[in-house]
Amino acid sequence: MSFHKTKRALTLAISVSWSVLCIASPSTALAEDTDSKADTAGEKSASKEVGGKEGASKKGGGEEKKRLNSIRLSGAYAHHLLLHRDSQTTGEPLDTHENLGGFEIAYERELIEEHLSIELAKPFFFSPDSFETPFEATLKGLFVKGSWEGYIGAILIFNIRVFSEERAQFEGQKNVLSFGVGGTIGGSYHFTERWALELGFDYGYVPTDPVVTHEFDLALGGVYHF
Repeated sequence: MSFHKTKRALTLAISVSWSVLCIASPSTALAEDTDSKADTAGEKSASKEVGGKEGASKKGGGEEKKRLNSIRLSGAYAHHLLLHRDSQTTGEPLDTHENLGGFEIAYERELIEEHLSIELAKPFFFSPDSFETPFEATLKGLFVKGSWEGYIGAILIFNIRVFSEERAQFEGQKNVLSFGVGGTIGGSYHFTERWALELGFDYGYVPTDPVVTHEFDLALGGVYHF
């Protein structure tokens, strides 16, 4: 009798234990699943945050400051209109125009980004009977559209003109110093952020020169921005 009671008690205990395990197992699985989803969401959020920071860092690092300085080297051609004058040795009329070729070196600095700049240029011009090396200071108004940049400006000119011995006899002087004013117009195309090709046309009026009164210059060359 006691054996049967013990057996029933043991059976009942096993049944109760099994029921408790069956009830607890889904709750545990649900809790684990919830924890797993929370961990996954946390990892995704952290990943997005890190990715966002990296993206912002890359974006910030990719932004470069505008290069406001540039140097230019150009081939140049000049046509001068000269005063009517006579030879000091023969009395015959001298030429009233001349052509010169050479090159030009210039440095430019933007004062107001994409709107205003100043350029300092040193041209060197040659002809069979003369050499001149002006110094020009130009204030430019800039117009930027995409890869194109146009400009218009005003020039101050200081020039040193040196004649050959033969022409110096005709002109009655060897060296001529002069001051003038003028205007410029031109534009450039940017192939990259650093390199561009520029074409410019200058006009100069030189009232202090005893030989030259009007100058027309054309220059084409490469520009390096830094």
